Amino acid sequence: MPTPSFFTVSPENEAEAVTHLTAKGFPPSCIEKDEEDMVVLVFADVPEERMYDLAQALPVHLSAKIGIVMGDQPPFSV
Repeated sequence: MPTPSFFTVSPENEAEAVTHLTAKGFPPSCIEKDEEDMVVLVFADVPEERMYDLAQALPVHLSAKIGIVMGDQPPFSV
């Protein structure tokens, strides 16, 4: 079962991030807002073998958060 990936940007960087990621072949499957009114780009359909490519495509300079968390192993599992 695919696990969604998320990339958070500030509202003023939303258009640039979406344009960048779409050009790299990773358009977000949906866009949400979090509890702090940040924009969350959701990638729900990225196969595991393409996750490295997605990570390389992310415009890290536009990120509203530091770091990437992947997987469901401790300390990130619920």
